[in-house]
Amino acid sequence: MSRELHACGAFDDDAIRRIEHAGMMPPEPLTPDEIRAIREQSSCCVYTLAGMLNTSAKRLRRWEQGLGKPQGAELRLLRMMRDRGVDAVFP
Repeated sequence: MSRELHACGAFDDDAIRRIEHAGMMPPEPLTPDEIRAIREQSSCCVYTLAGMLNTSAKRLRRWEQGLGKPQGAELRLLRMMRDRGVDAVFP
């Protein structure tokens, strides 16, 4: 979409770079309490939520204890679950 707007002259090169950079910004990290709250609000056990995130239960527990941090797709999925609810992300 932004490339089409650039092609028709609606945006200059700098504006396109800012738009594309904003779309690629990594999400803000979640605290261990936020991760635990996501699991508790979803009524999922550690194993179920870990399976949804395609990670291990051990790793999820470490995030909840503050011994590690989710990154990449795992972090994005957790943020979507927090913002929209688990049922909206995994119907």
